[in-house]
Amino acid sequence: MSKQRRFSTALILRDLVPAEAWEELTRFPGRHHLAGETLLRQGDSGTHVLAILRGMVKVVRTDADGKERLLAFRGPGEVLGEMAVQVDGARLASVRAISECEVSVVPAEAFRRFVTQHDLANQLAAHAVSRLREQTQTCEGDVDRRLAAALLRLIAVSGVRSFSLTREELGQHIGVSRCSITKVLERFGEQRVQAGRLCIEVIDEQYLHHVLARDTTRRVGHDALIGRPGPRS
Repeated sequence: MSKQRRFSTALILRDLVPAEAWEELTRFPGRHHLAGETLLRQGDSGTHVLAILRGMVKVVRTDADGKERLLAFRGPGEVLGEMAVQVDGARLASVRAISECEVSVVPAEAFRRFVTQHDLANQLAAHAVSRLREQTQTCEGDVDRRLAAALLRLIAVSGVRSFSLTREELGQHIGVSRCSITKVLERFGEQRVQAGRLCIEVIDEQYLHHVLARDTTRRVGHDALIGRPGPRS
């Protein structure tokens, strides 16, 4: 397994459908959002789907006790809100812009016709499984590995290495405290990852891959000691 494959990112819809199908979605009326704005709100009806053309967003769910969980990051080529549209239900999470974003607004009925016309039921099922796998793996492994994988996913999603995120938000995403994020960043070192009050910048991407490889090597060695097969490559 190459270093580039030691973490997983959810498949994006643009890569699961023919190019002309994605182009069809981008021709719907567009909308511009500034960083910090809410694109979709938890609890609202699924009246439309958004296709991301530019920028990056975060998916946030608020639990009954008011606690927020940062579930995922999404970037260009992705669709947002399709689950509520397909089941004609309420949105399960909110979506907020991390950077300036451009989206196409696809009405619910038009999106349902789009799925039927292009026979996308299987692709959307694979899409949902990929997202679930990504969310599950976000909280696996030690904290160093979780943060390294999260930062690499951010790079993969956005194509950039600097993100308007706080340590608290990263902690929400990987299931640890802000203090734990600070300690990991200190271990990484400023020459590899720089963290300001409202910004995280990856300087040395290869080091993050090294963190994941180091964790895998430790697990393989441990499995060998107890007679259990290591992870498949």
